[in-house]
Amino acid sequence: METINPWHPLNPSILQNSIAVKPNRSYSTNFSLLNIAEASASLSFFSPNPVRNSCSFDDISQLNSLNSVKQMHAQVIKMSKKWDSDTKMISLITSYLEYGDFQSAAVIFFLGFTEYYLNWNAFLDEFKSFGGNPYSILEVFVELHRKGVNFDNKIMTVILKICANLTDIWLGLEVHAYLVKRGFDLDVYSKCALMNFYGRCWGIDGANQVFYEMPDQEAQLWNEAVLVNLRNARWMDAIQTFREMQFSCVKANSFTIAKVLQACAKVESLGEGKQIHGYIIRHALASNIVICNSLVSMYCKNDNLELARAVFDSMDNRNTSSWNSIISGYTALGYLNDACKLFREMEASNINHDIVTWNCLLSGHFLHGSYQEVLTFLRQMQVLGFKPNSSSITSTLQAISELRWLNIGKEIHGYVIRNALDYDIYVGTSLVDMYVKNNDLRNAQAVFDSMKRRNIFVWNSLISGYSLNGIFEDALKLLNGMETEGIKPDLVTYNGLVSGYSLWGQIKEALAVIRQIRNSGLTLNVVSWTALISGCSQNGNYKAALEFSTHMQQEVLAVRISDTYKRSRSLVNFATAKANQNESEDGKATSKALYKTSERSGRCSPDSHKSFEELKTLLYVYA
Repeated sequence: METINPWHPLNPSILQNSIAVKPNRSYSTNFSLLNIAEASASLSFFSPNPVRNSCSFDDISQLNSLNSVKQMHAQVIKMSKKWDSDTKMISLITSYLEYGDFQSAAVIFFLGFTEYYLNWNAFLDEFKSFGGNPYSILEVFVELHRKGVNFDNKIMTVILKICANLTDIWLGLEVHAYLVKRGFDLDVYSKCALMNFYGRCWGIDGANQVFYEMPDQEAQLWNEAVLVNLRNARWMDAIQTFREMQFSCVKANSFTIAKVLQACAKVESLGEGKQIHGYIIRHALASNIVICNSLVSMYCKNDNLELARAVFDSMDNRNTSSWNSIISGYTALGYLNDACKLFREMEASNINHDIVTWNCLLSGHFLHGSYQEVLTFLRQMQVLGFKPNSSSITSTLQAISELRWLNIGKEIHGYVIRNALDYDIYVGTSLVDMYVKNNDLRNAQAVFDSMKRRNIFVWNSLISGYSLNGIFEDALKLLNGMETEGIKPDLVTYNGLVSGYSLWGQIKEALAVIRQIRNSGLTLNVVSWTALISGCSQNGNYKAALEFSTHMQQEVLAVRISDTYKRSRSLVNFATAKANQNESEDGKATSKALYKTSERSGRCSPDSHKSFEELKTLLYVYA
């Protein structure tokens, strides 16, 4: 593409169509840029006169100070014929960033890469890595535009992408208007950038409107349409768009196919995933390692290990992600021994494990109750030089919570503090839960207070902890504080209070919480009712337990329902239960309801048969 000289006399001024700086926009324009008349000689921060002891243009190693960088930049301006090297321009940008001159780096980005185009994402990442504020890039753009610099569609595409990342809606809309005025709006790259911008900042409908207004919907636009739906978690819409793309005889790229397979995994759409697998085979894409990894993951998340393993075994070149996908599938479905076998095969295949591999084993063993093995794997990974991250620590703390190993939990807490992992909200939540389950409410409260961000799970954990320990005043204070911070209590929050009140025999207060649940528009679940039944049974109030049983809105596990009768096995208690049953309006109907509910549950436990027999006995006695 022909290089645009922003100060060429033939370059039309765009001051009449300039992008305005909105009063409410936070851009500052107090930095110095040249007037157009001065720009042909130098920039405001470069001397137009010869500089003594200037750096050689070909010797980038001499850029050891901000002054030397400016000298190099001055030579670039004067020797325009040498403005032909991306490497030198990138070195200048990096050097300016290293010395904190972010505005100069942004100016080079906008004015020095009209012909040799720099990847905007790499520049933005580098800009932020040196501590630069991305909004400064937009400040430079706005100021250059006000000075009369005319940008091409590539630079405007970059600005749109930055606006999308920073959710700067107004500047993005102005850029869209500029593209229309300059006739760039039909360019496919500009359209893709517009779809990305509207999808992130304005909603999926705006992005789709941009797509359907394009007269010629090329492959790149279709791919972007699919990706925009995926970014907005519109999984089924993304799959539908991909299907329409096939009907239009447009070929999807490998990146889009991999992403659509991830959507099939999200919605557990095995049928759609199989159809895409067929598309992959027909278009000879089965050798693409990214697509194959997504196929393995999709089949695993749809609980089809047979097809996942078939795809995995057919891969000629497996990388670490391939092994991680299949190991994750086996651990998620509880095939822990097979997962460990794959782990050893991975090592034998000279494929290095990474932290994700270990985390798959840790999380899988925790999810399926192998808590001590979690600690074993944690020690092994540390011996081999792997440093546990927040995901590793979260799984380990959850296992320790179930094992009730408080001392080891405190050791893990120390590791968290030493390695600055306490900022992670999931680690903090797991720490609070670990202390709560070990009845160490003081440390649980301390961790809770130190958390800068709190989700609903950490609130629920601490409220439940106080409630089950009978400290209802603190539990209610937390409930009020939760609502003050704008977090709406859910059913788990209230169930923690119901369980606590029922356990401590305060049935009246438990029923008040039940009424509060109903007033909140929530539906009582099995936990709510069984908490009441269990609490009444433990406190000898069998009549209330039986009455609550008739109101249950969901089927209850047989082992939970039998809690009332397990506590009535002595003749005295049995007689009491019988007396209470006879006093109820319809004792026989209640017993039948209990028996049928238990029978329908279909869940087996060591006490199931005993429970059924006890219920049959009650039916016989009360008949």
